[in-house]
Order: sequence, then C-alpha cells, then structure tokens
Amino acid sequence: MAEGEGRTGLIALPVAVLLLALLTVWVVVFSREDGGGQAIDDADDLVAATSTAPSNRPGELAEVWRAPAVAAAIDGVGARATRLWVHEDTVTLVSTAGVTGYGTVDGERLWVAEAPPGAGRPCAAADTINSAGTGAVLWTAGTGEEGCSVLGVLDTATGDLLWSERFGGPVTAEETTVTVGEQTVTVNLDAAGTVGAFHRFAADTGEELPLPAPPEDSAWDCVSGRETVGVHHAGSRIAVLTRCDDAPELSVYHADTGQLEWTHPAADAGFAVTGILAGDPVLLLQEHEVVAYSETGDELWRLPAVELNPSVSAVAGEALVTQYSSTSFTGYGLVGGERLWQTELPENTELYGVDATGEPVLGHSDSGAGLLRLLRLDPATGADTPVGTLPLDPRRAADTRHVAWDANQLYVLAPVERDGTTGLRLRAFER
Repeated sequence: MAEGEGRTGLIALPVAVLLLALLTVWVVVFSREDGGGQAIDDADDLVAATSTAPSNRPGELAEVWRAPAVAAAIDGVGARATRLWVHEDTVTLVSTAGVTGYGTVDGERLWVAEAPPGAGRPCAAADTINSAGTGAVLWTAGTGEEGCSVLGVLDTATGDLLWSERFGGPVTAEETTVTVGEQTVTVNLDAAGTVGAFHRFAADTGEELPLPAPPEDSAWDCVSGRETVGVHHAGSRIAVLTRCDDAPELSVYHADTGQLEWTHPAADAGFAVTGILAGDPVLLLQEHEVVAYSETGDELWRLPAVELNPSVSAVAGEALVTQYSSTSFTGYGLVGGERLWQTELPENTELYGVDATGEPVLGHSDSGAGLLRLLRLDPATGADTPVGTLPLDPRRAADTRHVAWDANQLYVLAPVERDGTTGLRLRAFER
C-alpha cells in the first residue's frame, strides 16, 4: 500500500458519513415544512416558537414533532370551528382551513377531508368524537359566508365523509351546538332551543330521528295535549321543556336511545330553561340560576349563575370545577352544591378538559418567558400539580390555545405569526 492510501480511506469515510447526515437533516427539516398550499411558513419560520433544541429550562416538555402551520382563523367567529380530536393513531385538526388528520407518532399528514357537496369552510364542530372515532363538523353553505348550515360526519381514522345534511334557513356559528354520541349526532341550530332548530341523527347512517317524547303509556299523559316549547342538549342528555295541560314540565332523555329518564313538574308558571351546562349529571341554566338534578329528576341544589362561568366549567370526580373570577377557579360539590375550594390562578388561565386521571388540565401563558405553563387540579381540594412548560410564539402568547392528549403525548394547537400573517401550528410533546 502506498504511503497516504490508508489515510485517504480513513478521511473519506467520515466525510461520507457527514454528507449522509447532512442530507438526512435536509430531508427531515425541509420535507416536514412542506405543507402544500395551506402552509404559511418554511424552514426559517418561527424559530422561537418551534425550536426543538433543548432549552435547559426545568420542567420543559420534550417536543416530539410539529406539523406545518395552516392559515386559519385564530380568534373571532372563525375560531369556533377550531377543534383537536385524538383517536388511536390519528389526531384530527379542525379549523377554517379544513379538516386534516395527522399521525400521532410522527405528525405525518394522513388525510385531508373533502367538504360536503356545496359546502364552503368549517364554521363549528363537536367538542369531542365518540369511541369509534366519528366526528361532526358544520360547514358554511357555499363558498361564501352564507350560514353555518351544512353538517358533515367523518370517520377520523380515514377522513372519509360518512354522510352530510344541509339545513334550511340562516344559521350562525355562535348559535350552534353539536354533540357526537355513541349512536347519535345531535344538533341545535340556535341557542334559544327552538324546537324546529333541533335535529338528531343516527351516527352511522345519517337517518334523522324523531324528537324524544314520553312513552304512550306514560303516567304523565296530558288531557289537553302536550306542547314542546324548547330543547337543549349536552353530553349524553337531552332536556325538553314542555307544557302539559298548560303546566310547565321538564323531561330529560338519553341522547342515544331517546328513552325518557325523568320528568320534573314545575310549579312556577314562568319556568324556563336557557341552556344546559352538563348532561352527566344534568346541570341546567334556568334563567339566572344553575340548577342540578339527580338521576331521578329530584332537584339537588341551585346557585346564582354569576357564581360560575358556564363556558369554562367541567365535571371532574364529585365536583363541578369552574372559573369563578378572572383570577380564580372554584370547585362545587355535585351532590350539595357547596363550595369545596377556591384557588387563585393567573388571569389568562384556560381549562382544556379532564384527563384520564379525572383531574382538570389547565394552562396559562407566561408572555415574558414565551411559555405555556400546564397544570392539573385535584377536583376534591383544588391543589395544583405542575405538568410542564412548552414554548409559544411570543407574539401570540396571549391567544387561545387548544390542548388534547392520549396516554403518551400532549397535542398543542397554538397561534403563530410570521410577517403579519397568522395561523395555527400543531405540535406534539411527551407527557
């Protein structure tokens, strides 16, 4: 062997390895940023908000992957369409940009759902999907802002549209409520609970089902007939307000089966239901009060509606956890309505739901540090446990975020901004 040949071979091998490594990095980084027409960024985008490099901050969660940002509404009416659904190996992002499924393992885009025939963009959606992965989205009618009146039901494993329904009349996103049960999809098209705006469908076929009614041999038969005056729903319960011989009565049905669970006569002739806070147990907004009912229809307790925030509330364990003020959360006992605890939290704290341990998951942004701080609350005592922190785009740290989870990861959908253009970015973190 001539002098230098061995050294040449030793040098060439590391160089080849280095070039291969650089090529691999180029493919991973740049191909992951290739989001097609919906992406608003490239590999140089939002370094502060999306860097995967360790920051050495105590408690910071490790980022697993991030999807390309999408140009979607981050606030206002358009944000009512935004949802995150997790089912098995797919996390589904719903926004005004469309409905897209990503792989939970690596963030690969698995599918993009087609809108129902004649529909425009998503404008509202169900909060959750059922155990089969069925989700429900409302789209605008046509290509413009012609009403939030086209319902599409999807299989989130494949992105396939199972069936769709077009409603007549003007419908606004702010007025709608959509719930997916194990067997049914239930829709209210106005917040007032108008009977004609209530629809209930078989989840698998889209067959429209009748409004639940008492059985024909019911002990509550009315001599002069029963008139339905309002319908509300939440969770697995439908609350129907009727007048039986001109006397008001409240009946609660199971949303999937349509079976009557109980009827509660009302002595007050002016009895009215203005909303339903929860279906398990039944918590109703009755004008200026929140009223809790047992599984047999007995009234358990009532509280002034100003004592809680219906839009920031969750049933966890034996407590109703709710935002009490801009800087505090409170837990009320489900059986007696007594205040169990009150805890002070930062003003921008958001409630993301209840995890598999039965504890509410909350978070608040630290704009100065550019972080989202996540925590769990013990529903019995209000004691908080830090979950960890994760980086945010400091320019959009005050905006609303969506957080979902499975057994292994947290999925965070947060607003991002580049050159004055805003959008949403989905990231996954280790739990």
